[in-house]
Amino acid sequence: MKNKYRFVLVLAVLISSISLFAQENNNTQYSSEIMYNISVVGAVKNPGVYMFPPTSRVSQAIKLANTILDTINVPELAVSNASKRNIILKRNNEIIKLDLLRFLVLGEDNSNPYMNDGDIIIVPAIMKQVHVYGAVGIRNGELLMNSIELRDGDKISDIIELAMGLMPNADNQNAEIVRFIKNSSETESINLNLNNIMENPENKDNITLQNDDRIYIRESPEYHNKSYVTLIGEIVYDGTYAIENNKTTLLQIITKAGGPTEDADLSNAYLQRISEEDLREPEYKQLIKTRSSDMSHLEYRYFRNRITEEAGIFAKNFDTLWNNKEIEYDINLKDGDVIYFPAKAVAIKISGEVANPGLINHDPELNYLEYVELVGGFTDKAWKGKIKIIRAKTGEWIKPNKNTKLHPGDTIFIPRKERFSYYWPYIQETIAFVTGLATSVIVIKSLMTN
Repeated sequence: MKNKYRFVLVLAVLISSISLFAQENNNTQYSSEIMYNISVVGAVKNPGVYMFPPTSRVSQAIKLANTILDTINVPELAVSNASKRNIILKRNNEIIKLDLLRFLVLGEDNSNPYMNDGDIIIVPAIMKQVHVYGAVGIRNGELLMNSIELRDGDKISDIIELAMGLMPNADNQNAEIVRFIKNSSETESINLNLNNIMENPENKDNITLQNDDRIYIRESPEYHNKSYVTLIGEIVYDGTYAIENNKTTLLQIITKAGGPTEDADLSNAYLQRISEEDLREPEYKQLIKTRSSDMSHLEYRYFRNRITEEAGIFAKNFDTLWNNKEIEYDINLKDGDVIYFPAKAVAIKISGEVANPGLINHDPELNYLEYVELVGGFTDKAWKGKIKIIRAKTGEWIKPNKNTKLHPGDTIFIPRKERFSYYWPYIQETIAFVTGLATSVIVIKSLMTN
């Protein structure tokens, strides 16, 4: 009995499988028999008649006509100039105009319908276009030469929509259209307020576009202005900080960074600026191109001083600003400013003609000569009469005496003897003067003798 039931079960499964296979085979045969004849003509590589299943769209037929191998040697047409927005679909006695770009960019389903048997698709060449520049969704390179094909009746909002809308940084109140006047090369400018146009496409400002119109949508220079400053050195939280350009102040950013550390030397802290408008020095740039012999005495002194100075240094009293919060010492920061907090100096620098130049620990009881002795004394070439103390705080050069107090960070500079070269310019001037005078005397005597 069990074998009988098993045989019936196997037979039922076998019959069911045969039935499913037959049904699938019939469906395949049915679907392979139903194909639509579609004609594609115009600006495509291979115009002709193609077979498509019922679920095919117009865009698929155009794509196939542009990619299929050309086996009948039909000359290729200028498909780069093929229209996407003025496609004509002939269906029985009906003419349907299609805008495939709205399907490709905006996904409008009715702009790319399914095909019917016998449909004729005509792809014309582009005859009109407009150009869009600036803050729109499709950037340079994604549009062919920033161009969008124009359809009759297109308005500003239509083209902006096809350019994938306005970017967040668009200056909507300062857009413009540059338009050719009739058939001449002269142009006129039409100012646009895009806020009114995009909020209400029926607005009178949403004008109809003409062939070769150029739409300029500028970027707002103040949109999300990414300005920053950098704090370096003896500050609690050093690093880069965002600022509002020309609004955030020095005191605000120092406070935000936790303030200077206990080791910070506020008397020598400084701010360095790199902005071009603050570093313009036309006189200095002109002097760079000038020979020193052609400079006046004052110009030469200015040039020499400017070479040794760092550009863009703000001389500000950080000590008074931070400790006393005196606002008159505060300044507005600019993008790229660097604020440096050096550590308190604990040494004196000795430079020049000594046995062992370098740094030595500061001792408030010592004078400059005693410091020189600690580094091995003067060399034979030391010019003792020209020794200078360079103050770390002010940069001032002073001639010292035994009672001159030295402070951490100061430099003792001992120059090399160069008496001849030092006085040589003056000797040259004297020789020239005497020679000229002697020549004049000789000439006068000669004239008197004659």
